[in-house]
Amino acid sequence: MKAISDGIFKVEKIVVIILIPVMLLAMVFDIFFRYFVQSPLVWAQELTLYTFVWCSFIGASMSVKSKEAVAVTLFVDKINAKLRNVLIIAGLIISAVFCVFVFSLSINWITNPSILLQKSITTQTPMIFMYICIPVSLLFMSIHFVNWFLESIKCSREGKVIE
Repeated sequence: MKAISDGIFKVEKIVVIILIPVMLLAMVFDIFFRYFVQSPLVWAQELTLYTFVWCSFIGASMSVKSKEAVAVTLFVDKINAKLRNVLIIAGLIISAVFCVFVFSLSINWITNPSILLQKSITTQTPMIFMYICIPVSLLFMSIHFVNWFLESIKCSREGKVIE
């Protein structure tokens, strides 16, 4: 599972490394053409939006893998190591189950014919290209949570505190 999670993380990094400059260039072109040429580019705003949404969802998955997702640890930091490990493992199970559940809902949603037929207003690009980032990122998050869960079980069995 670790190899799969690590491989996904490498793909996520490559995707984000490509999408952020694309987003920046689309914004620069849009600003340049809108204010200096007085001829706005119709595709630039949509491309910026699509890349921003993809980067946000993939970035959320990456934050799970790198264990930097937002968490409130005020309570967990003040309890003993054994109970802390139990709470962290329970939280990982709940998070993984939630991701899998929302993943299944998102698959049902994007396979709906009305969603599959939607097109963007200005460029007539199929909206599925933007919507597909939701199940993709949730699948990646689920794999990262399961990997983190397995690492935590191993760490707990060795008597270490889960980080």
